[in-house]
Amino acid sequence: MRSIPATRRAPYSWLMTVRTFMVVGLVFAGAVSGFAQDEIHHSNISVGLGPAIPVGNTTNYLSAAPLFRAAYGYRFNKWFQADAGLQIAFGAANNQNAEVSDIGALQGGDHEFMIPLGGRIYIPTRFSRVDLSAGGGAAYLHYSETIPGAGQIGVYCYSCTSRAGWGGYGLASARYFLDDNHIFSLGTTFQYIAASTNGQAVGNIPPVRTTDHWTNVIFEFGLSF
Repeated sequence: MRSIPATRRAPYSWLMTVRTFMVVGLVFAGAVSGFAQDEIHHSNISVGLGPAIPVGNTTNYLSAAPLFRAAYGYRFNKWFQADAGLQIAFGAANNQNAEVSDIGALQGGDHEFMIPLGGRIYIPTRFSRVDLSAGGGAAYLHYSETIPGAGQIGVYCYSCTSRAGWGGYGLASARYFLDDNHIFSLGTTFQYIAASTNGQAVGNIPPVRTTDHWTNVIFEFGLSF
């Protein structure tokens, strides 16, 4: 078979090189375009309300109560987010004691603080406006008796008690974005907390170490940027 002279092969090789660069360029442009479409907002802020519901033996001394939640999440990429939050339940320990204060005896109440610190994984869906996620981490609980006006100048509760402890939590969450830019959202979070607390008696909670279990359902409004 007669070989092709080198002078005739050179134009063919040059043409193949140009075509190769064109293909690589198109693939790179497509990848960049896809990345831009998948661009995410890193900061996610949410506020919500819902019921805090004790379960198991915890119902012997705690009852369901309204819960307020404020949370911040930093989303590293499409899949992972770090979370921190502050949750307050109001009146779960049913404190009916008269508390001693600077302005006399006042009808007492109680607050249950829950501070979750952890992260979550996002679950892919076929719907562009729907986010599903699941996660967990550590949880700090702090219960305290309170009085009306506590924290104001000249109002201090001398007989209010408190207790605290650490544990863990898990959650599952779904949210729906109200706009194409994925800035505003409405969602629901189901959260389970198990933690041990110890300290003074708070309302109906006895002055011994207890293991507390909570199921919280939070309806949230979110802002992402």
